[in-house]
Amino acid sequence: MRINYLGIIAGVLAFVSLALPWWTYSISSSLDGFTVSNEATSYLYQIRIPRPIIGTTVPPVSSISSPWYGLAALAFLVLGGLLGLMGGFIAKGRRIVLALGGTLALFSIIAFAAGLQNDISNGAVAGLPKGAVLFSVGSYNSHGSSFNYSCYLSFGFWLALIAALVMLYALTKERTLIANAQVTCGTSFLHSDVQGSDCCHKMAC
Repeated sequence: MRINYLGIIAGVLAFVSLALPWWTYSISSSLDGFTVSNEATSYLYQIRIPRPIIGTTVPPVSSISSPWYGLAALAFLVLGGLLGLMGGFIAKGRRIVLALGGTLALFSIIAFAAGLQNDISNGAVAGLPKGAVLFSVGSYNSHGSSFNYSCYLSFGFWLALIAALVMLYALTKERTLIANAQVTCGTSFLHSDVQGSDCCHKMAC
């Protein structure tokens, strides 16, 4: 059985991305001569806030549950990662498994980015103005104080995107290998090379 190492690598990258932050934003303000700052980090399963976000009523908790789009992205990515790993080892139906894995991994990043942007646009993200986007740097005034903020998609998001692309690339490589095996088999058949035909059958598997 021929192993597709790209599928395995993609599956591993997908699972590694689960342990990394997907989105980060920071906010700071000068109050009574002191500069106060804070940062919130969003993972697929939770949002970590080390201190209360200034200018908001968010309580001082270390973490809160991830919203629906984070959990949806988590489910998509876990399934995609598992399919990537399976596609690296199985022979029958490998192309279908890799295609589904790559598609689910893409769905995970789309669901996360679209859901988060919708929350930001609706003013549902504490400490960020409604005009902010996933990548933002700016400032605003609230209750007589000026606030500076910045936000960006972080390591986990980009690693998941790489995992999806590697999985889909593994699919194209799989098609190329099968096509080459079929050409070699046809040549072996024309020359009545039984050993070559057996070799081609092993390559296709």
